[in-house]
Amino acid sequence: MKAIICEQYGGPEVLQFEDVAIPQVGPHGVLVRVHATSVNPIDWRLRQGMFRAVLPVVFPVIWGADCSGVVEEVGGAVTLFRPGDEVFGFKDGRVAKTYRGTYAQYAVLPEHALARKPAGLSHEEAASVPLAALSAWQVLMDRGKMKSGDRVLVQAGAGGVGIFAIQIAKARGAHVAATASTRNQDFLKELGADVAIDYQKDRLQDKISGYDLVLDGVGESVWGSSLAVLRPGGKLVTLLAPIPRDGAGKLRFLGRAASHIVAWTLRAAIAGKRIMMARAKPAGGELEQISSLIEAGKIRTVIEHVFPFEQIAEAHRLSETGHVRGKIVVKLLP
Repeated sequence: MKAIICEQYGGPEVLQFEDVAIPQVGPHGVLVRVHATSVNPIDWRLRQGMFRAVLPVVFPVIWGADCSGVVEEVGGAVTLFRPGDEVFGFKDGRVAKTYRGTYAQYAVLPEHALARKPAGLSHEEAASVPLAALSAWQVLMDRGKMKSGDRVLVQAGAGGVGIFAIQIAKARGAHVAATASTRNQDFLKELGADVAIDYQKDRLQDKISGYDLVLDGVGESVWGSSLAVLRPGGKLVTLLAPIPRDGAGKLRFLGRAASHIVAWTLRAAIAGKRIMMARAKPAGGELEQISSLIEAGKIRTVIEHVFPFEQIAEAHRLSETGHVRGKIVVKLLP
């Protein structure tokens, strides 16, 4: 099969288009013929080596998390899927040093990481959903314990996670504010945001206050303002912890990142608020619930650009700009 192989950390140029063996299926594995995948910020952060201090890998690796495709083969213990089923899901390879992701014509995913592709979505549309939508779902529903009537702020509302967070929160009865650049203010309203905030012009604290929950897709730079608009007892859940960037001094930099988190946690606690870290986990059951919302017309996906497989380096370059509206998709098959 064709796959995008990476032999070392580096820029987009380290992504190489090569022939490799089709992966073998274990008892609980599902071999998927991948029609489309997507580029998430975690992909190029891993490629750059930002997490090498805490998540070392053994090269060569295949990056990529999302996929949509057709089941080719199932393991002996698999009961939910059979060959020919159209499925989508995401693979979390960060727990293994030998990373085999979805930038390939075939990928093996655990049965629990997959769900049936939503009816009416193309494979390109479906591939844009899993990691971003599950990130939003798990922050809001699992970590944030969001309920109907809550006031929710989504930082980076026009990004991959943000677009789903706004729609999921609205579908669950929340009042939603969201931040984005000037050009994306109308877009936030189209997604359902009750309050659109221009981070390039507006001071967050002047626009909203007394919120129950903040989903942060930006990072430490917005933690201060996010905590300021929370009510006592409110929660800030972030997807982006401080990143250790220096491989040579990784222990010192890891310590610095940890100390940042501790300091922010104490600052929040003093104000009677909470700050928590989150990382999405594959969950086919939750993906089925998201699929139901998609089929009901309550969630739609937004795709900035679809690249052919051979241009995945360009897809990474676009993602690295940090100004993508929605998702970037990579198409492997018609």
